[in-house]
Order: sequence, then C-alpha cells, then structure tokens
Amino acid sequence: MESADRFIELVNRPASEAHLDLMAALIGASFDPAADPGSVILDLDRLADDCAPSFESVMTTLFASGRLRGNRGDYGDPRNSYLHHVLQSGLGIPITLSVCAIEVGRRLGIDIRGVGLPGHFLVVCGDGYGDPFHAGRIYEADEVEAAWRRTTGLQQPFDPRLLHPTHSRSILLRMLNNLKATLVAMDDPAPLRVLSRLRGAFPELADETKEHARWVRHWN
Repeated sequence: MESADRFIELVNRPASEAHLDLMAALIGASFDPAADPGSVILDLDRLADDCAPSFESVMTTLFASGRLRGNRGDYGDPRNSYLHHVLQSGLGIPITLSVCAIEVGRRLGIDIRGVGLPGHFLVVCGDGYGDPFHAGRIYEADEVEAAWRRTTGLQQPFDPRLLHPTHSRSILLRMLNNLKATLVAMDDPAPLRVLSRLRGAFPELADETKEHARWVRHWN
C-alpha cells in the first residue's frame, strides 16, 4: 500500500492518536516514494537508545549536542516537514524536531508532549518547556512568553491556554498546514496533488475541496 493511502486509511482511526511517529513518517513518505516509514521508527528507536530516561537528557542528547538542529538556512524547504529527511539530514523545523522529542520520550517512558504556540512549536514535560529548534533549551512556564516573543516577533496577547499540550491529530494537521503554505507558494502540481489527498482525509478540512481543485488545475 502506498504511504498516502495508508495515511488516509489510518488517520481517522482512534489508534492514530497513539502512533504519531508512524503517521508523521507517512506524511513524508507520501511525498517521497523512496522513503521507508519503517526506517523512521528504527531511527527513533536508536535515538532513544542513546538517551537516559529524563527530559533533560532527551533535550541534551538530541538537540544541545547538535545531532538534530533547526534549519535556519532554508526554513522553507518542504523536506523540513518530512520526518525521514529530518532524521537523515539532522535538520528540521520546530514541529518535526518536536515530534522526534515526543517519540523518543515515549520510548523511554517520559511524558513529553507538543505545545503549538502561534508561529512556533515547543515540547513540555512536567514543569519544563523545551525548544528543540533552539538547541533544546528548557524554560520555566513564566519564561516561555518572553522566549516566544523573541523567536516570533509577535506582539499579540499571550493566552496562558496556549501552553496546554497539543493532541497528535492537531500536530499532524499543523504539519500539513506548514506544507500547504510552502507548496502552494511553490505551485508545483505534483506535491500539491499529494497534499490535497492527505488534507482531504480530514473531515474538518472538507471546505477545502474547491481549493484543492485549483492546486491540481495543471493536471486537468
């Protein structure tokens, strides 16, 4: 079964919430048929083997070490959203680096969760908020707002509810939102066709159907 078909089949099943690593891997493999989602699982297993079972160790081993880094030089490269490419290149954007932290934590029995701030993405474990994109720096809750403003330059009010953990489904949607912003700007019909299939699997995105048709107009 092709990766896109598998993603579409699984995404609306309750079990998909517990398999963020597989679902994120399937997104990347949908755009890169040569990618093997199973290798992503093994790579995350290997990363977990190198970490001690603590939040601090995950942040240090994965990010402070430079093993996985924020791609500051080419932030808009769509491959930053492909988990297999992030693990191979060591470069990603906040959300894909955070997925790595979440999934390594799960393998170690550490409850690391995503935090979807506007314009940025962090992880949280207990009272600590980690920033994988910025070398795994850990903040206390009262330090997050200032760090977020420095990173994003946003001046909008900061609602404390933004610090609540993000569900896996919302993480997958945000990954697809990032790809939408990048791929629509690139106007390449082949990846847009894949994107329309993946986004079309979400009932909450049903109103995008006409927009999808515009993306793939080159194929008509």
